[in-house]
Amino acid sequence: MAHINFGVITLIPKVVGATDIRQFRPITVINVLERIFSKVCTIRLAPVAERMNHPLQTAFLKGRRIHDGILSLHEIVHEVRSCGHKGVFLKQDFQKAYDRLD
Repeated sequence: MAHINFGVITLIPKVVGATDIRQFRPITVINVLERIFSKVCTIRLAPVAERMNHPLQTAFLKGRRIHDGILSLHEIVHEVRSCGHKGVFLKQDFQKAYDRLD
């Protein structure tokens, strides 16, 4: 059981000729037993997790799409403008939180 959560970490370059650490993305290869354990936990905890999620959360949940949030925001902005209300909207950029390979 000592090596159930053992993994091998390697770096994948995001750009050709990467030299700076920020130009790499880490990836971990884990034990098969760890994958099975994680999948079992995910399946068993899914019903509990669904009750804990906020009803307005639209991304990263089964049966919901990230575009649903964008559509809802568009409708809210339209409603505020058409009723003559004043309001403030804040846009937050999560680009660095969710790195990707180019």
